[in-house]
Amino acid sequence: MKGKIVLITGGNNGIGKATAIGLARKNATVIIACRNEKKGRVAVEDIKKISKNEKVDLLICDLSSFESIQKCAVDFKAKYQKLDVLVNNAGLIVDNYKTTVEGFEWQFGVNHIGHFYLTNLLIDHILAANAPRIVNVSSAIHYSGVLDFDTFDQPITDYSSMKFYAQSKLANVLFTKGLAKRYPKILVNALHPGVVGTSFGNGDMKWYFKGIWTIMKPFLLTAEKGAKTSIYLASSPLVDISGKYFDKSTEKQPSKLADDEALSEKLWAYSEAAIKEHK
Repeated sequence: MKGKIVLITGGNNGIGKATAIGLARKNATVIIACRNEKKGRVAVEDIKKISKNEKVDLLICDLSSFESIQKCAVDFKAKYQKLDVLVNNAGLIVDNYKTTVEGFEWQFGVNHIGHFYLTNLLIDHILAANAPRIVNVSSAIHYSGVLDFDTFDQPITDYSSMKFYAQSKLANVLFTKGLAKRYPKILVNALHPGVVGTSFGNGDMKWYFKGIWTIMKPFLLTAEKGAKTSIYLASSPLVDISGKYFDKSTEKQPSKLADDEALSEKLWAYSEAAIKEHK
């Protein structure tokens, strides 16, 4: 990965940080994009120390805000002439209904729309690389996901965190399909990282979910194991296919809905129009 430039969203902790360390160890220039500058700076120093690679940088990016996403893209372009690998890793799960700055349901807005917008803002820099790649971190929960377009930016009274998380993860796989269709030069793939015992489950969730997650953590995958497929898709010369879904570094058939080209196109059209309306 020497000479390669990699941008990882949510690279300050969990799977994202482990991915950053793994790619920095391969001598890539690694930029982590996260919303908290203080935590980001601490993570940069950790990644440098563990990987023994000084080529680690930080960009601030809050995926719940179009203004922050735009600034992140502008800051990246001011410093770098190309982007070899974009790892859309950041993700969250929340227990209560709330919206992003632009009014999207929080999980859909951050996990899908935020990454859709950032990717499209950086697409020319990605295409400027010799052998560019995009890695979208999804989840096996996408198998239970459905897309309800009426919930993307409308108030929801009966909110189920896992239902809307599954919807956002299905959107990640459909986005992958749409990117592969439009940009054949780019190797773009989605993945399930495994059930990883990070701080992910301790976010904006009810006390009992946090308690269950804490009890389960010792039995879950480490962040390092969870990052293996992301690192593989970002760096391995063995990866020569695009628009696919991976689990344990192996191609796997996604859900029937995730493989629906018409649904992928409908989601792409919605996402483009939504961004145009709000930016």
